[in-house]
Amino acid sequence: MQNGRHSIDIDALHERYRRIVRVVPRRTRWLALVLAPAETSAVVLVAGLLGIAGSLLITVGLYRVATDGAGGTAALRLLVTGFLAEGIAGVVKERHETLLVAMVRQLTYRRFRDIFRSGASSPRARENVLTYPAQISQFAYVVDSAVSLVQMVAFAFVALRLYGAGGAAATVIIAGMVAVSVRLIHLVGALWEQYIGLEGDRRRWIQRVADALPRASHIPSWNRALKAIVGVRREEECLLRARVRLQTLNGFLERGALTTTLALLVVVGARLWPGTAFGVGTILAARYLYSAAQNNTVNYRVIRLAVPMLRRLDELETQTQPVRADDGAAWPTGSIEVLPADSQRARALRDGATAPGSAYVPYNPQLPQAVLSAWLASATPQRLERFTEIAGALGLGGEVVERLWRDAETLSAGERHRAAVSLVLADEPTWIILDDTFSALDPLTREVVANVVVSRVPTCTLLAGSQEYVPSAFTKGEETAAGPSATDSGRAESETAGGAADEAAAALPAGSEQRGLPDPRPERATWRRTVDLLFGPYIVLIAVGAVLLSGADVAFALTLAEAETLSGRIAWVSAACAGAALIGSLGFYSVLYRAPIRRLGELHDRLAYKLDRFAGPATSGGVVARLGEDFSDLQMSVPGAVGSVLLITTQSVMLVGGAVAGAPTFIIVVLVAVPLAVLVMRRGSVWILPASTAAANLRAAFVGAVGVQAGLHAAPVGPGLQEAGDLAYSSAEGAYVSGEVRLANAYALRSGLIQALVLALNVSATVMVAVLGGSTSLVSAAGVIYFAVTLSSGIQSTIETLQTTGVVSLTAERVRLLDEHVEQPDDPPVRSADMDRLEAALAPAGSVVALIGATGAGKSVMLDALYRRQPPGTVALVPDTDPFADADADVDSARDGEGRSGLALARAALADERVRLILLDETLKTLSPLQERAEILALARALEATGRRAVVVLHSRANMDCFTGVVDLDG
Repeated sequence: MQNGRHSIDIDALHERYRRIVRVVPRRTRWLALVLAPAETSAVVLVAGLLGIAGSLLITVGLYRVATDGAGGTAALRLLVTGFLAEGIAGVVKERHETLLVAMVRQLTYRRFRDIFRSGASSPRARENVLTYPAQISQFAYVVDSAVSLVQMVAFAFVALRLYGAGGAAATVIIAGMVAVSVRLIHLVGALWEQYIGLEGDRRRWIQRVADALPRASHIPSWNRALKAIVGVRREEECLLRARVRLQTLNGFLERGALTTTLALLVVVGARLWPGTAFGVGTILAARYLYSAAQNNTVNYRVIRLAVPMLRRLDELETQTQPVRADDGAAWPTGSIEVLPADSQRARALRDGATAPGSAYVPYNPQLPQAVLSAWLASATPQRLERFTEIAGALGLGGEVVERLWRDAETLSAGERHRAAVSLVLADEPTWIILDDTFSALDPLTREVVANVVVSRVPTCTLLAGSQEYVPSAFTKGEETAAGPSATDSGRAESETAGGAADEAAAALPAGSEQRGLPDPRPERATWRRTVDLLFGPYIVLIAVGAVLLSGADVAFALTLAEAETLSGRIAWVSAACAGAALIGSLGFYSVLYRAPIRRLGELHDRLAYKLDRFAGPATSGGVVARLGEDFSDLQMSVPGAVGSVLLITTQSVMLVGGAVAGAPTFIIVVLVAVPLAVLVMRRGSVWILPASTAAANLRAAFVGAVGVQAGLHAAPVGPGLQEAGDLAYSSAEGAYVSGEVRLANAYALRSGLIQALVLALNVSATVMVAVLGGSTSLVSAAGVIYFAVTLSSGIQSTIETLQTTGVVSLTAERVRLLDEHVEQPDDPPVRSADMDRLEAALAPAGSVVALIGATGAGKSVMLDALYRRQPPGTVALVPDTDPFADADADVDSARDGEGRSGLALARAALADERVRLILLDETLKTLSPLQERAEILALARALEATGRRAVVVLHSRANMDCFTGVVDLDG
């Protein structure tokens, strides 16, 4: 399953998962997620059991020190063996559990990929692919739950066996707190499911906006899209505020409840049963027991939240069935077939997967750069030669092909359609389905492309939105249409279109095929900047709560360490500790989780309204990763990590005092351990921070590849492109998984150093107590060892938390950099003579100017340049479809002027009195000549009445008499 130190064979893992799924009962199918990576799951289980054995040895050893004295060698051996077992188990379990989570996540992505490759994926599957895998990956903690369950049983038995009534009372109290936690999980879970749904909506909106840039910021629905993103965030904030009370109670249960309840138990016990034995050994056993219970509670929470998602994914797999050739998509009876775009057969052909040997070019095809790069890298010389020949025949010169491989977003609509046709024809299909492809082409190019298609493909089907866009080659049955030859016409078209296209290509900077987002500099990713971003001045209140909460824990342990039996004085101190723990927990957690909501909300809004400054199709995966997963971490994980730093640091300082009070010479060990801890932390940062940054970047690339898979319904389909899509996905997945393995290895190396330091501290304290014989009058020998063990755990947690904070500070910096980064767009190059003619035609008030020219002549570039010359807010650019309309609107509805059609945007621009110039870029191409005429005349009347102007880019020549002027870029 694992292929080397830095990789995981996901293909073999996926195949094993599929075999297991076929044999296990449906209701227990989730087990396949941990049974497929059986070796890794087994290592996690064995390491967990070894850790439990070590913890039991430490507990029993501490009990013997308390009862038999500090000088016994048997107790010393038990403690040292326990420390060693715990350390080894911690390193091994952490690494393999991280890998197990990664494996389960990738198996979930593979399940979505299978759905998308079936050719009949639903909108629901495309909506959930960005959020479900991370949540379902929590099923990896099923193994850890089994380990924690064993630990709970073991320590409940030890507490009863060693500490009698005190252990029994502590066990009952812990059981009660676990019951409260489970109830709390159900309450939090309901809010969490809603939050996950909202976060998925927000990520999808961000990806749609990024994919539609740079032009998207010019269209009338741009502000509506940004308001949709901000509106979803507002709904998230409402849920987050409702969650603060529950998080505060949960925080109290995790950090303050055990001290509070044990302190209250001491108060009651001192009054009713004075003289009863109740020492730090009881606290240690209770902490191990409660730690296991808490761990299982957390596992239950995350697994419970993942269960409905796993069930929905099962449903999607059941409902998604590939469309077969006999499902209304049978081969045509003749060589040429022309269908109305809204016919039932057209819908079947459009929605279903293509049959073997066939190809499909969708309406407005998308050409993902990752797929194009993979196609170019994997194409055979013969396939590449065919593509080059066909592209030339279709009028795509060498510079256009170069732009295709470098940055497909620079292609015009007509160039993009011809490139899509060239790519699928390179596979030599026997049946091609063209979804209104010719509506994006000028009349001459339309005939050229049609002639090439019918001469190369035995069977051709055209889904036509208007009869005007049906070329003659598709109206004469099997005969080849008369007119210019494909080669001559392609050459002529290329020559007429070459001027503006050449200028556009020349304007592209060398090597600019990928403009990535900037990586954060580690020196700027500081804890202070993260704290300032999340909390600002509220950090003072959080720090006060941390002092109260940590002080209560240490003071309570010190009180019990002075005497092993209950008394009135201990009761009073315990009561004060209980009050401090309660007040500290409430103050600490309520501010910790409430303050970031508003501050992150303000940051999110700034970034949302700046999306056009740093986002684009080439960086959409990175933008979604930073404003999606990274931002979610900032909201959900980072506050807890920062809070842990404050708590653990405060507690560690207090524990040092307790340990030194019991064994003054222990100060020497502490003085040696502190610089070693700093060294370990810095060494770990050298390993972890670069690995974390690399993994985040690889994750961004993989998210982009997942988006490509989810959007294949909008990309051309053919064997070569399907292979390229699979190759792009596999390449991004392999790199991402390798990055995750390297990150897990970095954490394991860091953990090894920490465990070595912890082992040295614990053994030193144990040896010192044995040598001194526990002669101190302040703290008992068992108390010294308890403080040393707790201090070691605190130092370990401090290093891990500080480095986690270092990683999350990088996360915060990745998000913050978006607030500072500005991507400078290139000014669109145009010929000054063409711009002069266009501006002259627009001079009279009420002008409606037609902008025509060969495909690739630069009509869209001309509109972009004209847009930038106008004062902001006075011009509207209207494309053929609205990228921010209902994403799942039927394609046919766009052809009827509804749904995602740009006609709705044009009417909205007309209704906005601030807009003085309206630019329609092929907005009318889905209409019939009569419908087009009616729209142009209605536009002209509206403009004449208000003195406004419009430019209309179109390929139709049927209604030229409706315009006040015509600018032809060909002459």
